Amino acid sequence: MVGTRVYVGGLSYRVGERDLERFFRGFGRLRDIVIKNGFAFVEFDDHRDADDAVYEMNGKDLMGERVLVEFARGTRSAGGSLYSGAYSRKTRAPWMEKYGLPTRTDYRLIVENLSSRVSWQTT
Repeated sequence: MVGTRVYVGGLSYRVGERDLERFFRGFGRLRDIVIKNGFAFVEFDDHRDADDAVYEMNGKDLMGERVLVEFARGTRSAGGSLYSGAYSRKTRAPWMEKYGLPTRTDYRLIVENLSSRVSWQTT
């Protein structure tokens, strides 16, 4: 069976919920949008709308980036959140035990103009 949850990858870090709402306008009602660093999960009310969105929007440009749109793999957690439970105890960073999962805020940090040799692990 085709799902209603779609993965959107390759997003600009400037993309917000409204940008995704505009991007998927015309594909039916969106039930939920969860944005993370460089990707998002979008849940449609109807699986046919999700199917149309995947077929028509994969590879399209969103805010200067060519995005990957495909059906999300896996299932929702028991709590029903699109993203909760994605970190298993084995893959969790040590600070997560002390501070917990990050919470979504209205603030964003954008770091630009970095050398291509810089990784997220660079200190």
